[in-house]
Amino acid sequence: MGDAQAIRHTSDALLAQLSKLEELERTKRELEPGSLAQLRLSRRVETLARKVLNTAGQQTDIVESIAEIQDGMDPPLTREPHLILAEWRAAERSVEHETSGTPAWQTARADVDRLRQEYRRAFTERGRRD
Repeated sequence: MGDAQAIRHTSDALLAQLSKLEELERTKRELEPGSLAQLRLSRRVETLARKVLNTAGQQTDIVESIAEIQDGMDPPLTREPHLILAEWRAAERSVEHETSGTPAWQTARADVDRLRQEYRRAFTERGRRD
């Protein structure tokens, strides 16, 4: 897939996800606060919101890659994916052992998110090299 197509593909996916997210959020507003239906829909909204962030991150990676090539910049060095994955798994375990909402939990959660993004970038970069 060409660069323009890759950007367009992720843009289309992002717009579709955002549209669905808006639809779900509007529906959730109409439900009884605290009801089982609202809880279920809240979880769907949260899951989709994570997908939106992931898609936006993928698009940023593609655009950064193109910019680096156009600017003649060397791509940033990344760690090997298996090293990042091991650290990511450890961070996931840390989140499970912390109390939700505490500063320690928030720090662990931020580590998980950061490592997920780093892993995606490293995996993508390695695929381009191979």
